[in-house]
Amino acid sequence: MKLSRLILQIVISATAISNLSAADVIAAASDAPDTTLVFNTTWKGERIQLPPPFAPAMKLKGTEEIRFAPGMFDAGSATFFSYAFVFSVSKDQALTEEIIQREILAYYRGLSESILKRKNVNADADKFTFKLQQAKEAAGTPEKVAASAKAVQYHGELNWTEPFVTAKPQVLYFEIQSWADPATSRNYLFVCTSPKPRGDADATWMELRNIRRSFEVKGSSGK
Repeated sequence: MKLSRLILQIVISATAISNLSAADVIAAASDAPDTTLVFNTTWKGERIQLPPPFAPAMKLKGTEEIRFAPGMFDAGSATFFSYAFVFSVSKDQALTEEIIQREILAYYRGLSESILKRKNVNADADKFTFKLQQAKEAAGTPEKVAASAKAVQYHGELNWTEPFVTAKPQVLYFEIQSWADPATSRNYLFVCTSPKPRGDADATWMELRNIRRSFEVKGSSGK
């Protein structure tokens, strides 16, 4: 599935739920603060608004920047459904473990429901689960984030129904880092996820961590 088709599906599904027009969705995404979230990778992606219209149960407000692995929508690929994304929110929106667990679960419940609804498939999203645990230390943090930001790392596991390709149950594994950036006065949540179990020598996870390590934020103080 091409990226443009993916985004179109999300927008169509989301607007059906939220009664927003596609123009409203695009305009809302452009209301992001005057910062640039830099991913040093050839992976393609998109910037959208938080909360996205397909996940109205989310409470966080801000922007999301996404980068998809080349095999994101190829079930036979080694990088199937592997991608990285970052949430950028104002500094008054705390990113505690409880909030992260709640928001990630709401995000994926909404995503699966909105896409599967168009396929006349019941997502049964209430049965999705997301386990989150704080790691002992944060490893491979973005090199251009100030050490004073004190990134916190979590490991997660999501049980859900993958809606785009298989419409079947799937387990996604997560590495998540959160930090507060004094330069932009914003909080950031960097998420790496894949159906492949985390491994130090796994090529997909090595690339996800390289993308995170080289990530940087450029711009003025957030509003």
